[in-house]
Amino acid sequence: MRAAFTLIDLMVSIVIIGVLIGLLLPSIAKINEASRRVICRSNMRQISIGVSMFASDNLQFLPKTQFLANASSPRSASTTTVRVDESGGSRAPRATDYDGLGLLFAKEYLVAPKIFYCPSHQGANPFSKYAAQWAGKPGVIVENYQYRGTMADGTRMLNVTSDAAMGALISDALTSVQDFSHKSGLNVMRGDLSVTWLADNEKKIITTISRLGNKDKNVGDTWPIMDQAMGLPPTDY
Repeated sequence: MRAAFTLIDLMVSIVIIGVLIGLLLPSIAKINEASRRVICRSNMRQISIGVSMFASDNLQFLPKTQFLANASSPRSASTTTVRVDESGGSRAPRATDYDGLGLLFAKEYLVAPKIFYCPSHQGANPFSKYAAQWAGKPGVIVENYQYRGTMADGTRMLNVTSDAAMGALISDALTSVQDFSHKSGLNVMRGDLSVTWLADNEKKIITTISRLGNKDKNVGDTWPIMDQAMGLPPTDY
């Protein structure tokens, strides 16, 4: 006569399955994050194409952002804002409300709004929060990518062959720890329009972002750190 499957056997089996799931979950999470990182990089590559087309049509000038117009007091942390709304939602959005990378959408170089959002984003600005605004509803739009607004040498003209092209032009958001989408590093688009993964093993970037005080200064101070990490020698830029 075959022995019955006892309650103890069942409980042991459940415990073993639970242990196996516990061992597998970190690996699954890493695989999922790796996939999201690839999607994020693909988004940035599409943005790089949009930047290239915009520059080609505008005497090689990069998309202009009002947040860097005042050189003595730049609002560097605000360059994730791609559409402003000074009406308080009382009128329909205009093409002139778009700013920085938002001009790529307004000028129809990029027509898919989700390109501006990282799938790993855990902060306050997911695509779902702004989907209606992208579709025409009044209101501010914030994306997940930080725009430097200039080449590493401070010029507004795209020059993919200059030394400054080694530096960062666009990256994952730098406005807060919550907006630092990938935790262990970030995707960065250089001034030569290539996209690379920049690991933050020494925590220099996340430490700069998380400093108390002026977020605009934190973001401004982060760009040179990225430049040097990608091989651009320290200069007087």
